[in-house]
Amino acid sequence: MMTFYEPHSLDAAFHFAAEEYCMAHPVPGRDVVMIWQTGKCAMLGSNQIVQNEVDLELAKREGVQLVRRASGGGTIYTDPGTLLLTLITPFPEGGDAKAIGRERLAKPIVAALKKLGVNAELQGRNDMLVDGQKVSGLAQRLSGGMLCSHCSLLVDADLSTLGKILTVDEAKIRAKGFTSVKSRVTNIAEHLPQRVTTAVFRRQLTEALKAILPLETAHFTEAELAGIEAIRLKKYANANWTYRTNVQFTHHHEKRLPLGKVEIYMMIDKDRIRDLSIRGDFLSLEAIETLEAHLAGRPYDEQAVDAALDEMDLGLYLGGVSKRDFMAIMFAH
Repeated sequence: MMTFYEPHSLDAAFHFAAEEYCMAHPVPGRDVVMIWQTGKCAMLGSNQIVQNEVDLELAKREGVQLVRRASGGGTIYTDPGTLLLTLITPFPEGGDAKAIGRERLAKPIVAALKKLGVNAELQGRNDMLVDGQKVSGLAQRLSGGMLCSHCSLLVDADLSTLGKILTVDEAKIRAKGFTSVKSRVTNIAEHLPQRVTTAVFRRQLTEALKAILPLETAHFTEAELAGIEAIRLKKYANANWTYRTNVQFTHHHEKRLPLGKVEIYMMIDKDRIRDLSIRGDFLSLEAIETLEAHLAGRPYDEQAVDAALDEMDLGLYLGGVSKRDFMAIMFAH
């Protein structure tokens, strides 16, 4: 069975805290599935620079909440016209996170959408499309042997605000054959046999998922809610986490690769890496700080860095970006 939560809070920080709580307190033999919504919110990927991704002045005027996820990937805009779904499951040693997320979350959602008459399909590294336009993206994170996969579904979102709030890299949009953020996405409501409200669609999708997955509805206890609130205050509602800054740097290199943009900020002193920040929208699974700490203090030398990178499972931190590509950025002239 899968424990199924339907929290009705519109605070994105609460939901990310709930995910983290569930990952830290797994119940043997039971996965966790959540369906949830937010108010107007810009959700940053764990490794992104907020000023590069969001029009902060407009976000403040529009009352848009800024929250940083613990998963990698790019910034998304959500509002009450968006549904979000989460799967938390044990991660076996040597497992394939992408395959687990695809098979156990993305594919059931696609099947449920098809039950509701929506022509949905999976494409690329993490996208779900309806009639060729994006309605969802999947991101993941690992912690304590647990894998969290989550995705958003644009049901009846305000695409106009989405297009204005997000300042997405133009190279990324062009690479996917679109001219703007707004032109790349669509609302599921536009593709339903009969248009319904997001609230009605949430109920319909939930019932469709219950016909596909062994979901057993549960509610967080008072003790669990207290634990979730502690995480929310310490992390996801904390400005230090949301606006995390880069190190002071002497070197800055960046490149957009097929698997995401990678930016490296380094403080190089006497031919040694004194400190560094690795940023971008690559789909990391583990906290990038572990890789940063592993490289800090080493000689700024290709041979030394090459050997250091061989000691790490880069796939967990760089989301498929190769050692060769990473080093080419790090030592670009």
